[in-house]
Amino acid sequence: IEEAVADSKKILVLNVDIAADSKASQQVMNAAKKIAPDMAFMGLSEEEVGSGGKLMAFAVVPEAMAADGFKADDWVRAALAVCGGRGGGKPVSAQGQAAECPDIDAVVEAANAFATENAVAAA
Repeated sequence: IEEAVADSKKILVLNVDIAADSKASQQVMNAAKKIAPDMAFMGLSEEEVGSGGKLMAFAVVPEAMAADGFKADDWVRAALAVCGGRGGGKPVSAQGQAAECPDIDAVVEAANAFATENAVAAA
C-alpha cells in the first residue's frame, strides 16, 4: 500500500493472504484507510491460496470518490461477478464472497476494469 501511495495511485487492487478471514479484512481496510486515505483499495483473499475455492473481496473508497459515483459496493459486486460471487455494503466500504473462484486473476482484471471505467467517470 505504501508503494502505491508513493506512486500517487488513486486505486489499488491487492491479493492479501488472510485466508478469507472477515475480522482480518476489517483490519486491512482500516490500515488502508489510515495509510492511504485518498486511495480506493480492494483486497482479495482466498481461503486456501490457489485452491479455486472460497474467495473474499473487501473494499474501501474515499468519501469524495464515492460522492462522484465510484462506490465500494458496486466495485465489489463487479469484481466478484466473474465467479458468481455476491457482495454488498456502503458506498465507502463493502465486502463480499464467492463460494468458488478458480481464476483470481479474472477477478483482479474485473476489479481493475471497473475501477478504470468508474474512476474516469468520477474524475
